[in-house]
Amino acid sequence: MAEENTAGNFLFDLLTERNTVRSFDPDRSIPEKHVRKIVEAAQKSPSSFNLQSYAFISVKDMEKRREIAGLAGRQWFICDASLFFVICTDLHKMDIVTETAGYEYYQKRFLESFLMAAVDAALAGQTAALAAESLGYGICMIGGVRNHIDRVADILELPDMVSPVFGLCVGHPVHRNPSKPRLPLEGVLFEDRYDRDAVKRAIEVYDSTMAESGIYDGREYTVQDVKRTGARPPDIPSVYGWIEHSARRVCTRNPEKARQELRVLLEKRGFGLG
Repeated sequence: MAEENTAGNFLFDLLTERNTVRSFDPDRSIPEKHVRKIVEAAQKSPSSFNLQSYAFISVKDMEKRREIAGLAGRQWFICDASLFFVICTDLHKMDIVTETAGYEYYQKRFLESFLMAAVDAALAGQTAALAAESLGYGICMIGGVRNHIDRVADILELPDMVSPVFGLCVGHPVHRNPSKPRLPLEGVLFEDRYDRDAVKRAIEVYDSTMAESGIYDGREYTVQDVKRTGARPPDIPSVYGWIEHSARRVCTRNPEKARQELRVLLEKRGFGLG
């Protein structure tokens, strides 16, 4: 029991104290046995119908890494990480399975199949990240690989029905960012129904917490491509916190952030989204 408690405490500490690393030692590597352990752990993630509709592409070619880093918002620390995965939805496996079995792959024309693959990929990616952190490495997820999925797919020679959804950097941290506070639990945990008033209160508290943390100092999101529809309510203090930062982020019309071409690009890659 004591051993189980120790293991449990280690896991909870890992989960609750986790942080994002964007500064890696480029001169240190990760042994291949650890790479395999990380991906093997990811394979144990829950998978809808056990279809395992995801793929991990380990990008070792530094020219390819640099090109992807540039496409992903010029996040050059990608090149310093010891290991960089592009994690993809992969329904090409089901193309092979249905063709081998002699059936028409009927479900590939519907959104549910892509969503199922995206959930599978996300669960596997998070498990891989947790496995890497348990081995002492730092990690950073890279949503920017979706900025130009057609070009990333070309770089990695992905077949139809395989598409990048996020990247995962793994490496030896030079610097660890502090663990970010999260919304009060009352804003995410409800009983029997969604409580909109509780969410509003939680957001207001969290806004102050994030403003006071200084985490946005020098990181204010530009408003040049954001359309205003009204003034901030007078009962909400005018500070640059989570409300202002997040509102600017989700209201931006920057095409790399809004990714409004994503549906078209996914359909070109063979995914049915009907």
